[in-house]
Amino acid sequence: MVVVTRLRVPAEEAVTFRERAERTLAVLAAARGYRSARLGRAVDDPELWVITSEWDGVGAWRRALAAFDVRVELTPLMAYAVDEPGAFEVLLAHDAAGGPVRRGGSDLAADAATAGPGDRPSG
Repeated sequence: MVVVTRLRVPAEEAVTFRERAERTLAVLAAARGYRSARLGRAVDDPELWVITSEWDGVGAWRRALAAFDVRVELTPLMAYAVDEPGAFEVLLAHDAAGGPVRRGGSDLAADAATAGPGDRPSG
């Protein structure tokens, strides 16, 4: 699973934001199921940042977000988050030049696009 969070950070808050993001990535790195994370900034728009992270699956990511130390560090950063979907299943991966392409299947339920929490089948 890949998580992509874009954030809009005013220039005058960039130093503080980067320090907090570094602490956030450190606590995420201690979570079970964590694979990697990166913090980046757009070269053409210095107020647009991105945090990407990779996880063993959606469960690992959600458990990490529930941890108290992650919430303490991550919650203030989310005030800058762009409101858009950010969690993605990895369906195709190619990690190294000449290496094999890995294909994965979806973990989404067959009715994921139409069902919501608490929905009950009619009938």
